Amino acid sequence: MKHIATILLIVVTVAGVQAQHRTITLDMKQVISIANDSSLTAFRYKNLYLSSYWTFKNYKGKRLPSLDLALRPANYYRYLTSRYDFENNIDVYREQKSYSASAGVTLSQNFDPIGGSFFVEANTEYLRNFGDNTYNQFSTTPIRIGYHYSTLGYNEFKWDRRIEPLKYERAKSEYLYNSESVAATAVSYFFALAAAQTQYDMAVEQAAACDSLLLIGERRYKIGSVRKNDLLSLRLDAVNARNSITTAEIARQRANLNLVSFLGLPNGTDIKILLPGSPSLPAIDVEKALEMMRQNSYMIKEKMQAVVELEKELDRTNKTTHFNASVNASVGFNQAADNFSGSYRDPMRQDIATLSLKIPIIDWKQGRGQRNIAKNNLSIANIEAQQKMIELEQDVIITTAELNSRYQLLTSAEQALILANDMYKETRSLFQLGTGTVADLTTAQQKLLNAQNSYIQSMQNYWACYYELRKLTLYDFEFNISLSDKFDYDNLVK
Repeated sequence: MKHIATILLIVVTVAGVQAQHRTITLDMKQVISIANDSSLTAFRYKNLYLSSYWTFKNYKGKRLPSLDLALRPANYYRYLTSRYDFENNIDVYREQKSYSASAGVTLSQNFDPIGGSFFVEANTEYLRNFGDNTYNQFSTTPIRIGYHYSTLGYNEFKWDRRIEPLKYERAKSEYLYNSESVAATAVSYFFALAAAQTQYDMAVEQAAACDSLLLIGERRYKIGSVRKNDLLSLRLDAVNARNSITTAEIARQRANLNLVSFLGLPNGTDIKILLPGSPSLPAIDVEKALEMMRQNSYMIKEKMQAVVELEKELDRTNKTTHFNASVNASVGFNQAADNFSGSYRDPMRQDIATLSLKIPIIDWKQGRGQRNIAKNNLSIANIEAQQKMIELEQDVIITTAELNSRYQLLTSAEQALILANDMYKETRSLFQLGTGTVADLTTAQQKLLNAQNSYIQSMQNYWACYYELRKLTLYDFEFNISLSDKFDYDNLVK
């Protein structure tokens, strides 16, 4: 065992060292997938959903019959109790010792249509007293059928049938909403690293170009085709380019560390970014986006749940503040004997019926106050639901319009990048041929860098806006499908 443990330790250590220096290449969708699978934020959201999932399973379980076994195998008493002494006409304390045990089985079923619970039960009890009059006694109830209703008129089960499925649907939508929030955060980290990586690549490329141009400038200076001032400018560009590499590398490492930490990857992982291509989405119809938001938004479902819960509270208040009544009724058989078999012979009929009423006579308008509070809370919830709907509709309209505009800006930024790159190549060629100036080359380099940054920023803005719209609507506009329809909730539970 010691040798096996040593080998395992070596393997884990070697694997850990390798993992600390690995380089992986990820595109945007892969980053989003890892974020929703491995990040700490996603892990928290998963557990929030699982809590709601098991709450709903617990509710479903309460709708099914339940069978309980109640055992009390030992109950021993030894104490002094007061007894009347007939001979001396006085009360005296005497020692009392007894042992008892019981067992019972109960089958119960909640009855949703009218409320209350039906039950069938059977039980057996054994009692043995010790002392001068030692005796045994068995008491059995072979069967007892009953019904219990704690609050007449108020059917809590009816409300639960409305509320619990709504709560679970809201929890599923909320999980998808949170997943889209994780995706939006992952997109921001992704493009932050993409920008830093592009800056670094541009700095390396620019440094190489500056060194190459400096050699050309020195040769041309020797033949007198370049002024001393231009040569010094080329040397300064070369020095600045090398300094830019160091600065860009620091920024790239920081952005890389942020993304690695967010994704929950091992420390030391170096991520190479693959930028997505141009989005193929056409202009998104705002009416379709609004329709999807109304169908899928967890915030609307949350407000609907709040309204139904307050309707339940109003119903409960109306039916319990005027009077409160409960019913407990059962029919069965019961017998007692000094032996077990005798306790099942000739059982006696056992009928139990209880009706309890509680009617407030003077409550100083507390009941009326509770009813008014419930009504006002329900009115507030309805108003808040309407306000939330208006706010969400405005958000969807604005975000859809912004997304369509961002698409146009991204297309323009891509065209600008192509033009800037062509211009830089042309200016560099002219300089190498001796017909271009240093000032023209520097300007072309700066325009290319600005075009690169503008393109990445436009792409980040577009995808951030797209995932914001997905978050609001919980709809995948690329594949025209609801996120809930394509998500595997069972796999999440597993």
